[in-house]
Amino acid sequence: MRTTIVVIISLLVGASFGGIMTLGFGWGMGAASGMLMGTQAGVCLAVETARRQGGMDEAKLDALVAASVEHIRSKGSSVPLQAEIEWVQNAAGCTKLVEQLDK
Repeated sequence: MRTTIVVIISLLVGASFGGIMTLGFGWGMGAASGMLMGTQAGVCLAVETARRQGGMDEAKLDALVAASVEHIRSKGSSVPLQAEIEWVQNAAGCTKLVEQLDK
């Protein structure tokens, strides 16, 4: 239960982080695409938090990433630059994305 609460809070923080990233990414690829990318990054930050706390195994993390990214993609289907976004597929992809954010 505690892990679920932490993941939900992290997703909310990630969505806020997505708004901030819109400013950085938005100029080059459009504000809506920046929001999609930032929201995806927020999901990945939540997944990395859950991984560090050890509350979920890799299969559950992969399922969480897949479901969350699919939901984000469905909400952003009208964004013309969506095809240019590199979408993560699993928890390992999230690890790479978070490493890019740390640079």
